[in-house]
Amino acid sequence: MQNDLPHKAAMDCETNPTASLKKMFIDSTMGNRIMAGQCPVRRAVFLKPHGVAKADFIMVPGLPEQYKVGIFAHERFSAWVRFSSDTQPHAPDMKSTVGIGIKLFDVPGEKLLESSKHATTADFLLQNMNVFFVDNATEMCKFTKAGVVDHNYDLYLKDHPETQKILDEMAKTVDSCLTTPYWSGLPYAFGDRFVKYKLEPIGPPFGVPPSQNTSDYLQADLQARLNMGEAQFNFMVQFQTNPETMPLDKAMTPWSETESKPVHIATLVIQKQDITNQGQAEYGENLSFNPWRTLKVHEPQGSISAARKVVYEAGAELRRFKNGVPAIEPNTPRPLNLK
Repeated sequence: MQNDLPHKAAMDCETNPTASLKKMFIDSTMGNRIMAGQCPVRRAVFLKPHGVAKADFIMVPGLPEQYKVGIFAHERFSAWVRFSSDTQPHAPDMKSTVGIGIKLFDVPGEKLLESSKHATTADFLLQNMNVFFVDNATEMCKFTKAGVVDHNYDLYLKDHPETQKILDEMAKTVDSCLTTPYWSGLPYAFGDRFVKYKLEPIGPPFGVPPSQNTSDYLQADLQARLNMGEAQFNFMVQFQTNPETMPLDKAMTPWSETESKPVHIATLVIQKQDITNQGQAEYGENLSFNPWRTLKVHEPQGSISAARKVVYEAGAELRRFKNGVPAIEPNTPRPLNLK
């Protein structure tokens, strides 16, 4: 079988990193998995699911007017959330980068993502690290090329020790999807200002953790905790107060929480439930998450965000087509406890 890796000469990280990233993540990585018989076809990244859960996204009562922007001008939304790790489905997950996708329903207004322009959903994407391991799309392209095309990440890492340092920090132990904080890592518009998002856990249900001698520890933990009761996160926004120390396109630079303390403006309430209910996992895996599926007032910022728009949409279209799933957004959230 012919290898589907793009030719090195086709990679143009300097002038068109987005197109090059799309070739590597979608045409190559996903394409090779499909040719190898992956079924169902999975996402290009964060492809190991830990569980999907029904939730509510509730604005803080009495929110000051300055925070009632776009999505946050409403009182509440129904939501579904997907927890996952950026690792292979059968790999251990305790020291993997964990992410959460939040899909809100019945969100009025035109969306930025052209294919979802008239959708009534909106998405947030966060992970359990407050920075990215590269600064911009060009560097993301060069890093990915070293691994996907040249099969040797050290070609990039030997000249970028700060990237290696962040990658090492990202491999920290995660005790539970429900006890770790999450950050957007990348900035977003907030009306005429800019923010980063943060999720801060609030005392989830506790109990005896499942055995850690399993590659699916985080899934077992999530299932056990949500069977005991609901879990909550504070959804926070951190405002850019200094463009020099809080840049929009240097994703390796953390925004100091001392300089700008995150503000709690909503609460994510994940209901008590059995995430193993028939069809629930499949429902979540068929959902598509894209940070550009949002309102203009929340427009993603920076070159990595611009690349995500193209790469994530192409990946969702290919995955859904191969899996026989309509490439459309759901109009209403799936009810909980369907039997």
